[in-house]
Amino acid sequence: MICDLQSLQSCLDQLPSSVRHQLPANFSEFNQLLGQRGAMVMAVEDRSIAGLILTSPENIPESLSVNLSGSIVSFNLENQHQLTLWHEMGHLEAKELLDSGLIDELTPYMHEWLADCYLAWRVARETGSLGLIWQQYHRRNIDVMQNVTAMSHWTVPVLSQLLSRYTLQELMAFETFSDLMVDILPQLALLEPDSLAEFSSLLHRTFSTQVLQPLPNYMFWRKPDLGHYLEPTLIKLLGEDAAQHWLREQRMLAGNDVLPEKQSEQAEL
Repeated sequence: MICDLQSLQSCLDQLPSSVRHQLPANFSEFNQLLGQRGAMVMAVEDRSIAGLILTSPENIPESLSVNLSGSIVSFNLENQHQLTLWHEMGHLEAKELLDSGLIDELTPYMHEWLADCYLAWRVARETGSLGLIWQQYHRRNIDVMQNVTAMSHWTVPVLSQLLSRYTLQELMAFETFSDLMVDILPQLALLEPDSLAEFSSLLHRTFSTQVLQPLPNYMFWRKPDLGHYLEPTLIKLLGEDAAQHWLREQRMLAGNDVLPEKQSEQAEL
C-alpha cells in the first residue's frame, strides 16, 4: 500500500488490524522514522499486503547540485516521484528474494542495490528506455559527491555492471524481477565492506570542501576504479572534454570499459 504522509490516517484506517498492529502506533513515530526522506517502506507479514510505502513528496528533490573544482553544477531530476516509488517497491522485492531462497542474506547495502536493480528493471519495462536508469546512476554519484554519508545508497558499482551487461531489449525481456536476478546474481562482482570504506575515504578526500591539504597519491590504487564509476556522470555534468580534464587532474584516468551513457542510448535504437 502506498500512502502520502498527509493522508496517512485514512490509509491506516483501511488496513486490517493484523497489519496495523505491525506498524508504529502513532503519527509522530511515522514522522520521526521518515525524517527528511522522500519515502520509506515498512514490510509487514500478510498474505495480501507486502508492506506500507510512506511518501513525503515535498522531500523528493527535483534537482541536485555539486561543487566540481570550485564551480557549482546542477542536474535536473525527471519523474523522481515514480522512481522513488519503484525504489521503495524494490526493497519489498528484495525481501521476497530472501524469503524465496534466491539469496541467503540481505544486508542493508544489499537492500539498496537490489532496490535499484528493481528500479532499473521497472524503468526498462515501463518506459522502454534506459534514460531514467542512467538518471538514478548519476543521482547516486552526485549524492556521494555532495556528502559521503550517502555511501549507504551508492549502488553505482552494481548499476554499472547491469548497464554494461544488458541492452534495453535484454532488460525488457525479463518477465519478472526474479528472472533478472537469477541471471545476473551469479555474475556480479560485489565490493567488500573494506573496499567500500576505501572508496568512501577517497570520495571524501576528492570532493569535501573541508579538505585543505592536497594529497595527489592518496589511495592511488582506487583512483582508476573510482574514475570508472564517475566518468559517465562527469560527462553528463561537464561534457566530454571537461570531464576528461577533471579526471586527468585527479589522476583517475584509466582504460575504462564502463558503458558510456551515449553509447547505451544508441543501443536502444
